[in-house]
Amino acid sequence: MVPAYPAPTPPACNDSPWLTSQQAAAMLGVQRASLYAYVSRGLLRAHSQPGTRGHVYARIDVQRLARQRQAVRNPAQLARSTLDWGTPVLRSAITQVSQGQLYYRGRDALQWAQHASLEDTAALLLDQPLAAAPPSAPMPATAGTEGTAAATQPVPQPRPPEQALRAWHSLPAGEPTLAHPGWPGPLLQQMLEVLAGLPSSDDAPSWTGPPIHQQLAALWQVDAAGEDTLRQALVLCADHELNASSFAARVVASTGASLHASLGAGLAALSGPLHGGMTAVIDRHWDDWHAAPQADGTLPPSLAQLLADTRINGSPHYCAGFGHPLYPAGDPRSERLLRLLPADAARSALLASVHRHTGLHPSLDYALVAIQRGLGLPAGAAFVLFALGRTAGWLAHALEQRASGQLIRPRAQYVGLPADTAPQRADAGSTGNPASIPGRIIRF
Repeated sequence: MVPAYPAPTPPACNDSPWLTSQQAAAMLGVQRASLYAYVSRGLLRAHSQPGTRGHVYARIDVQRLARQRQAVRNPAQLARSTLDWGTPVLRSAITQVSQGQLYYRGRDALQWAQHASLEDTAALLLDQPLAAAPPSAPMPATAGTEGTAAATQPVPQPRPPEQALRAWHSLPAGEPTLAHPGWPGPLLQQMLEVLAGLPSSDDAPSWTGPPIHQQLAALWQVDAAGEDTLRQALVLCADHELNASSFAARVVASTGASLHASLGAGLAALSGPLHGGMTAVIDRHWDDWHAAPQADGTLPPSLAQLLADTRINGSPHYCAGFGHPLYPAGDPRSERLLRLLPADAARSALLASVHRHTGLHPSLDYALVAIQRGLGLPAGAAFVLFALGRTAGWLAHALEQRASGQLIRPRAQYVGLPADTAPQRADAGSTGNPASIPGRIIRF
């Protein structure tokens, strides 16, 4: 179960995660009346302070608001900030993050995850009718019961992201027909096989097996409760507005490239350690972070260093496994998923300690690794859940971008040497005319 976080306490030092109203107003450069106006407009959240009538404010929230106000006053900075949690840059009807909640086409994602499958979610994101369930098919051999020969077969291991990318790009890149029965089930099935380390057939993908979450539950041999956890994890990973991997998929789709290429772009972006690849970083440190707590109550050194290394403008960045700029009060996806797991005293102690020292809540990456560890899944399963779920969102974004007819081609703000001041570079034997250099082909 997710622990009940301690109530905020007044700041005791300069790096406290909590600020008084006077400190928050000073950081924003406004009077306290303006600070309270920000709270009433929903731009800042005030936290109750036990035993007094005062309020405290999360330092990360105040810093975020200060950066936003500074960007508004500086048009050039505002333009640059659009690439870093800034002003929206693309119109989309797929997913919304608002007031700390996530919505899939206007539906509360957490409520949707209570009952939906990944296939249902893909249909929702693609704005299509829910597909009828495919005919029942036998479960994979690895789902055999204990004592059978099937149960002794080794469980296929998830492919590392680099191998998964190679496997994906080695598949036939034919464009699927949107009218294909069960679409996009076949593409989800292909991605499952690539990520989970299953053999892929040379034939066109089909949708004749059980839902994706049931296949994973059988493959990884988890019980009914674990199967439900996998289902909800896939659904809550399905999309998250204009994240890096979905933006990559949209950029590629905007050029007219195939859906296969667009999904490959999304998978490549997700593999980075500042995105879905953070699950591997968290998994690598898991045992250290969840060992016996420090005698002085401080964070594990490796975690403290990771949080310090990922600070941006004085604010901890979400990629350390804790905190998220869009969810200052906590990511509802990770909270839901952690509540589905059996109680773990070490995990609860770590989450409470991180929150006490930084005011940060666990991210989705952390929750996925907690699922991997809590259910005894093979190494790399957290990335499989992330990438397989997000495939539904990549498809929706690629098709929405393709339908817009817009090529994504922003301009760059040049910051190099001024024109005509760069040192001249001439090749040996050149007359100064590049077209006269022997053996050089000039393409204009």
